[in-house]
Amino acid sequence: MRNAKTPINVEIEHVTTNNIFVDLGFSPAQAVELTIKSDLHRSLLEHIRANKMTQVELAKVLQVHQPDVSNLLRGKLNLFSITKLCQYADRLKLKVRIEVQEERNIEKTMRTRNQTMQRAITGRKRTTRRLAA
Repeated sequence: MRNAKTPINVEIEHVTTNNIFVDLGFSPAQAVELTIKSDLHRSLLEHIRANKMTQVELAKVLQVHQPDVSNLLRGKLNLFSITKLCQYADRLKLKVRIEVQEERNIEKTMRTRNQTMQRAITGRKRTTRRLAA
């Protein structure tokens, strides 16, 4: 049995771009749109769940038919535009804000976040370990 204080050997096999949609092969423009949609959707779902809203209540508040509510709750984001998701947020009394940054600042922020997560996982600063054969 492994000693609890012995770190797990980890090898990084894939370096990501810090954008799952780009990693999946979407164009940069599509990746931006999908990122905005997913962020909006996540916020909507958090609010809906926190308020324990039923589909009937949600349909009334969003001023849509029940099948649209079902599609929203199931994450079928291809059926909704960014504008429509913003309208839903407004109808739920949520404030929507879009932030624009220079790409350099975003990359620096993501690098810092990844380093922090790596330290949390390994308990050490920027170390890479190889899997034992």
